[in-house]
Amino acid sequence: MRNIFIVVALLSMTLSNLSGCAYIYSRTNNVAEKIDSLAKQKNYGLALKILSYVDKDHFNYVFLMSEKKRITAIAKKYEKNSIIEAESYAKKKQWALAMSSYDTALKNLPESIRIKKSRAKFIIKRDKYLKQLENKLLVSSAKTLSKKTATTKEIAQVIPENQQAKKRLSSHIKEVKLTANKLLECTEDSINNKDFQLAEECLSLASNLSDSKATDKKVTLLQRRIESYKNKQQKSQSKSILKLSKNLSQINSNQELIRYQQEISQYYLLNKSDRKAIKLKKELDEKIKLTLQSGIKQGQDLYSQGRIKPALTLWNELYQLDSGNTQLNDYIHRAEKVLKKIQSLSSKPNSLSLPKNKAE
Repeated sequence: MRNIFIVVALLSMTLSNLSGCAYIYSRTNNVAEKIDSLAKQKNYGLALKILSYVDKDHFNYVFLMSEKKRITAIAKKYEKNSIIEAESYAKKKQWALAMSSYDTALKNLPESIRIKKSRAKFIIKRDKYLKQLENKLLVSSAKTLSKKTATTKEIAQVIPENQQAKKRLSSHIKEVKLTANKLLECTEDSINNKDFQLAEECLSLASNLSDSKATDKKVTLLQRRIESYKNKQQKSQSKSILKLSKNLSQINSNQELIRYQQEISQYYLLNKSDRKAIKLKKELDEKIKLTLQSGIKQGQDLYSQGRIKPALTLWNELYQLDSGNTQLNDYIHRAEKVLKKIQSLSSKPNSLSLPKNKAE
């Protein structure tokens, strides 16, 4: 009777379906062998799915449940490391590598809520950055378009009956209107992202390109919004900066310094001519310089002890302070390369000797 039930179940499922595959494999005699093979391939999702279908009357039930516990622990560690890796790529704006990390992780753990949530946040961040790049490209195009306007009009006026010149002017006018509208959208996006420098640039270009009353009204409203946001931000930043400036020498964590750097940079951009802002920026730069020197040395010591992951974690933190530091980037690249090699040889732990000398 049991055999008939199994046959009916097999016929009702397709091998391309994950649950169907898992159910079928759970009813075979070589479940343990299949689970071991999947675990080595990092296909933890299917392995755990198969184990969830194993009946208590299976001859190897006790061992398979111990395997389930072991693989669950490995899967959790893999989940955590995959997110860390993907987020590390995202911080460096290596978007394709970050997406590849997420996709690989989800292929091996398709039901992971944590990976899905992290991936969703990454996509929002990536799309926001892409929009900023598109807006910058729009600004560049608008500047060129603005320069062409006077010449295009003059060409059409030299010979009024020249149809080609008329068409060119008509096409140019349409492009100007379309670009002006896009610039207004750029202004709103930039205000929402608190990028007031780009917002003002887009708004200024929109005002120069278009001479319509409707555009003028929008320009005025957006200009008021910018001024309002800037005033609020300046007041808020001034209070926080003045408070933090008193405690600059007491900052002793990289994360604290990273936050402080972001606030100072925003404040400085808005107050470049302010003496206090200039002095504070110099103090911050000196603090970052000393932190980088100390942190890189600390990472070298960890690396020389074979503690690659802690060294990489520290260097990735420092990367947020100075992403253009060539020495730091070399160390990060080297540590990532070593870790990947270790992971690829994890089934042969004695086949790789960890570095004994300092990263140079």
